[in-house]
Amino acid sequence: MILASGQTLTALVGLVSAAVLSRLFTQDDYATYRQTLLAYTFAAPFVVLGLNQALFYFLPNEKQRTRGVLVENLALLLFGGLVLTLFLLFGGGHLLANRFNNPALVTTLLLLAPYPLLMIPSGALPACLLARDRAAQVAKYNVASRLILLLAVVVPCVIWPHPSTAIIGTVAGTGVTALTAMTLMFRACDTGGWRPTFQGLWSQIHFSVPLGLATLVGTVSRSLDQVFVAAMCPQAAFAVFVNGAMEIPLIGIVTSSVTSVLIVDYAKLYKEGNLDEIVRLIHRAMIKCALILIPVMAFLLCMAPELMRLLYGAKYEGSAAPFRVYLLLLPMRTLTFGAIFMATGNSRRILEYSIIPLIVKLAATWYLIQLLGTIGAPVTTVVAAYCLTIPYILYRLRTILAHPVAGLFPWKDLFTVGLASFLPAIAVLAVKPWLSFSGSVSLAGTLAVYLPLNVALFGWFGLVNVKRLVADIYARITKPFA
Repeated sequence: MILASGQTLTALVGLVSAAVLSRLFTQDDYATYRQTLLAYTFAAPFVVLGLNQALFYFLPNEKQRTRGVLVENLALLLFGGLVLTLFLLFGGGHLLANRFNNPALVTTLLLLAPYPLLMIPSGALPACLLARDRAAQVAKYNVASRLILLLAVVVPCVIWPHPSTAIIGTVAGTGVTALTAMTLMFRACDTGGWRPTFQGLWSQIHFSVPLGLATLVGTVSRSLDQVFVAAMCPQAAFAVFVNGAMEIPLIGIVTSSVTSVLIVDYAKLYKEGNLDEIVRLIHRAMIKCALILIPVMAFLLCMAPELMRLLYGAKYEGSAAPFRVYLLLLPMRTLTFGAIFMATGNSRRILEYSIIPLIVKLAATWYLIQLLGTIGAPVTTVVAAYCLTIPYILYRLRTILAHPVAGLFPWKDLFTVGLASFLPAIAVLAVKPWLSFSGSVSLAGTLAVYLPLNVALFGWFGLVNVKRLVADIYARITKPFA
């Protein structure tokens, strides 16, 4: 939950800042700001290579020289940040500005140059503090650092609405949080000398690079749609697209929380040879996650234009189109497949099922954007996911868990969840024209129609005990006043 909280807060801060800046900036200026950050997001995994996760392995059992292990890790991360900084200072900004057909990027990327030196080493903080049993500090840091960053970006832009202002605020806010991160990490690692050793540096590189390659492929694949759209489309079209190319923060909480609980059970049951129980766990996890994610998908498919207007303003209503396409990936998020592969000693399969769709996206995205416009990018992603990734995962799990494909997933229950989620959507579409006063009124009114119908159908199909659910909610609401 602590790790998920960081991801969720990052997503929420990004959502709030995007909502504010979309209204303060012109579409071209907003596109410049988002393309500047996209350049870092796309490039960072090439130099981080999993090193920000290495302390999970090297610190827990280290008693004599925790400070030295930390310095070795930070030195490697700092070197990676230096590589990106030098790239931006010596011609990288001009190269990316030409590639994205946006001359304004030359200035903003130059202003961003210090950012990798600050942000990349700070990325080791969660692994460092969790490995030293300081989970509460991670949670506090997550909250404080995200709020500082939000204020550092948004407040100056209210006074001076320009992408350069937002980038300067991003760098300044990250400087404050980076200093805090360094202080917390060195307080947590306070034994032994600080001098790094060649053996220690090499051990961390040797451990991290295979993990980093899998992370690299996943990050590149997620960012590829935005990179293609930025390179092929006008700035205004990119601005509309990038606001719709987002994931609801709720999803990170659900999937990360469930995975962190189940991965231990998966590993234990696999060692015991109890494959049937693993499959039963998969079924229960998918159904419970589907009860949240599938209704979210059904409701937002209906209300995407209203949500985009509410978040970003009327000029970004077109963001609903890519948002709706990406929503179709939510059924895949009902289970974290990588956790099963890791727990069963098949980590290399994670890299394999990440590479396959990436190759297809590299080959097809450019063509489909030319054919369909910006919507071609998410269409490629969704088609590759369902036509390549899922069949590959089913093929591998069938062998690993010794179960036929028909028995791996709770197909019948998932269909029932889908039916109970999409039938109320018909009522939403029926009342939607009568609630078009504003985005907030429309969303609140249609949700008030959708949610009771959805819960009632869940109860009717036997998916949820409605009486117990209502009693539990009532008890939680009234408990503080008891």
